[in-house]
Amino acid sequence: MLEPLTDNETEIRVLDIGLHIDPAKLRGRISKEVADMEDEDTDILLGYGLCGRAVEGVVSPRSTIVLPKVDDCVGALLGSRQRHRDLLNRNAGCYFLEQEWFETKLNIFAEITRGLERIPPEKRESIVGLMLKHYNTIVLLESDNLSPENESLSLTYSIKYDMQLIRLKTDSGLLTRLINGPWSKEEFLVLPPGMPVPFF
Repeated sequence: MLEPLTDNETEIRVLDIGLHIDPAKLRGRISKEVADMEDEDTDILLGYGLCGRAVEGVVSPRSTIVLPKVDDCVGALLGSRQRHRDLLNRNAGCYFLEQEWFETKLNIFAEITRGLERIPPEKRESIVGLMLKHYNTIVLLESDNLSPENESLSLTYSIKYDMQLIRLKTDSGLLTRLINGPWSKEEFLVLPPGMPVPFF
């Protein structure tokens, strides 16, 4: 989602979204990329929120690190931490889907079907129920690149697993401000060289 918002002179590094499954691995990879890019005249912009505390402790001795004050990537895609929190306050049982997540381990519905054939038929329903017990709503984050296939798939999931389907437009405003500024204290952490990302 960041690529269309940048110019040709901005270096972008896209990490495997599957790293979110293991926050320690994600932190290690982000730290490696930061170390590779840092320079005294460089601001490093992280398109992440806390993401399971994966960014906590990331530091650059030479560059300023800037990141949005959101709990995870959903808040960044929704345009604000508050919009994300308001939604969860109304319904804590939300499971979020976005175009890039359909083919990854971030899609619990795809994970449910993998290996299910090895489970005795009489136990499958209870196992699926356990995997989905904390969720009652699918929130489809609709961006310009959402495919008709995945839009249809989200509806199929909601019917099959008896879940409400909510569609929400993504909002690129926060990410645009991350790239172009201004970096207000309310929306961003701006960390000078040597200051690690805190828990926020």
